[in-house]
Amino acid sequence: MPGAAGVEAAPDWRNLVYEVFNPDYSVGVACDRSGMIVGLHLGDEVLDHPDSWLAEEVLRVARLARQKSRVGRRAELLYQGGLPHFADSLELPTEADYNLMEKAEFARDH
Repeated sequence: MPGAAGVEAAPDWRNLVYEVFNPDYSVGVACDRSGMIVGLHLGDEVLDHPDSWLAEEVLRVARLARQKSRVGRRAELLYQGGLPHFADSLELPTEADYNLMEKAEFARDH
C-alpha cells in the first residue's frame, strides 16, 4: 500500500508466510521466513489415500514450502541492498529456480 509520499512501504518480512499446495489442493504447507512450518492444510480428499501417500505428500509439499521461504529470504536480502552474488553464495534460489522446482515436482501429477 503506498505511503503518503506515494512510496510503497517495505514488506513485513518477519510476518510473511510462504504457502504451497499440491495440484489438487488436498495438502498444503505454510512456512515462515526461517523455513519453519507454521501451518498445514489437509483436505477431506486425503482420507481416500493410504497413510504412506499422505506422509510422502506432506514431505513433498513441505520441501517446496521451505524452498519458497528461501526465495523470500533472497528477496529480503536484495531489497535491503544485498548483492545477487551474495544471495547466490548462500544458495538462495531465485523465483525462476523455485518455479522450475515446483514444475518438476508436480510434473508427475499430470
